[in-house]
Amino acid sequence: MAKRRAEYRNEVKTRLRDPSYLALQKYKLLYGIDSDSAALARIADQALLGVVGSIPDLLTSISDD
Repeated sequence: MAKRRAEYRNEVKTRLRDPSYLALQKYKLLYGIDSDSAALARIADQALLGVVGSIPDLLTSISDD
């Protein structure tokens, strides 16, 4: 007999380690964010782009000449 799947599963809580999930909850409280996905999107922007954008453009069009 197959197990019934839960009606609702918090995917973020399932994927993150417990300390990371707790830190995410604190981050949400600090910044007044309601959803886990919105908080993760903001964290990803800050981590990948920083305040002024820390990822350099691709160097494919730059020549030594």
